[in-house]
Amino acid sequence: KAAAPEAAAADDEDTEMVVDPWAVAGKIDYAKLVDQFGSQLLTPSLLDRLGALAAKRGLKLHRFFRRGIFFSHRDLEKICDAAEKGTGLYLYTGR
Repeated sequence: KAAAPEAAAADDEDTEMVVDPWAVAGKIDYAKLVDQFGSQLLTPSLLDRLGALAAKRGLKLHRFFRRGIFFSHRDLEKICDAAEKGTGLYLYTGR
């Protein structure tokens, strides 16, 4: 027999927070996530800078930024600085 949605939600809140590439569980503490991952909260002024850069290219700020779905970042100021100065940047990802 399946648990009622309310009971499942209550169980999630009592479960320890887990956020990794394979799972998200428990009551999410966003301040703790920012601390754990070494990110910084997005500020209105940083979103304004990003929006201005998008507008220069005839674009709107992505809806995930506008709606607050993206809430933190790492080094976004450096990316904005490079874009505003017209200098290039490298994005290196991998294992």
